[in-house]
Order: sequence, then C-alpha cells, then structure tokens
Amino acid sequence: MIFVAVAALVAALVSVLWALRRRYLVVTVRGYSMRPSYLPGDRVLVRRVVAAKVRRGQAVVFEAPGRTGEAAVAQAAPPPPGSFVVDVGLLIKRAVATGGDRVDFPVPGAGPVVPAGHLAVRGDNADESFDSRDFGYVPPERVVGVVIRRLGAP
Repeated sequence: MIFVAVAALVAALVSVLWALRRRYLVVTVRGYSMRPSYLPGDRVLVRRVVAAKVRRGQAVVFEAPGRTGEAAVAQAAPPPPGSFVVDVGLLIKRAVATGGDRVDFPVPGAGPVVPAGHLAVRGDNADESFDSRDFGYVPPERVVGVVIRRLGAP
C-alpha cells in the first residue's frame, strides 16, 4: 500500500518536472554584450515562447546564426541528455523591433522594416555585441524564449 502511494507520488513529481522542463530552461550568460543587465556567468530563467509573443524591450534567447571564418564560434560539447541548463549555441539579446517596425540601424541583406514574424535584436552593450547589425533579423523558428528573471551566478 505504501509502495503504491510512493510510486504515485514519484510519478506525479516526474510529470511536473517534465512539464516545467518543457516550459522553462536555464541559460548561462557568456560574454559582455548584455552588460550591465547580465554579466558572464549569470544564469537566467527563460520561458519558452514563440516569436509572436516577444515584445520590444524583452531579453530574448534564440539559436545563434551560423558563422564562418574568423567570426566562427567554437562549439562547446552539448549538455548531458535531460539537463535543465541549455546554453550551447544560444544568444541573449534585447528585442528592439518586431514585425512591421522600422529599425534605425543598417541590417545586412535587408531593408529597414522588420519582416512579419521576425525580430531585430541588439545587445545592451552595443559596442561589444554580435547582433542584428551583423547577422540580420532573427527568423521566428530560431526564437527559444524570453528571459523572465536573473538567477545570479552559479
């Protein structure tokens, strides 16, 4: 009888954790492009959302665009399966414009109006940021979610 109750409790706990993992993730900040908001080593809690839910001013997490040559980023080993912390190949930037908005900076290979569903992003520390000024608008399929809070350094 007790075994059945414990098994049911464990199953419920696993179900809740699985649901949380599908909805949230923790990302570790690397680099200074989001200084002073986030510093290297800070961990942030990210709520998974589709691009259409991102609003101007939010810190957005998205899959990094591919780069080659001198601008290539060394790929770290992927996190272990089931890990709650996922930050390999992700960028954190501020959403400065959404579909239909105009941007006040040149975007490579694109006009000054953000295409529907896309985002224009910039680092808070623009002088040290790799952002839409370098790689263009972020397509909706690359958006992972928005930062909902800083958790601090590990």
